[in-house]
Amino acid sequence: FNRIEKKYPNKVDAMLAAQGRVATNKTKSKTPVGKTKKLKSSWRMKKPKQYGKTRVVRTQSEAPHAHLVEDGHEIISGGSSRANGRKLNRVGRAVKGVKSGGRVEGKKMLESTFRSLESSFNKSAENLLSDLTREVEL
Repeated sequence: FNRIEKKYPNKVDAMLAAQGRVATNKTKSKTPVGKTKKLKSSWRMKKPKQYGKTRVVRTQSEAPHAHLVEDGHEIISGGSSRANGRKLNRVGRAVKGVKSGGRVEGKKMLESTFRSLESSFNKSAENLLSDLTREVEL
C-alpha cells in the first residue's frame, strides 16, 4: 500500500475532487431558494487536504445562515432570547416581550446528499484501489 501511495499520490486527490464536485452540485440542487437567493450559490468545495493519514475533501457554505437552514431554528420575535450570554427561560422572555413563534425544521441538504452518495463513493474508492493494485506489482 505504501508503494501505491508513493507512486500515485494524485489519483486519490482526483477521485476525491470528483466526488466532492458531485456532492457540491447535489447539495446546491437540494438547497431551497429563500428571499436573498444567495444560499444556493454559496456552496463551495475545498480542495483535498491531508489530516494525519486521512485525505479529506470538504463541501461547505460561505453563507453565515447555512447551518440554520440545514439544522432548523426557533422563530423568535420581539427581541433577543438571550441576556448576559445566557438563554432566557419562559418567564424572562415574557418580561422582555420576546415571543417564540415555533420552530422551523431543517432541510438537511448536506446530510441527505452525503447519505445518497455514500455507496457511489465506496464503489469508486474500491475501483481506484483495484486499479492501483493491478498496476503495482505486489
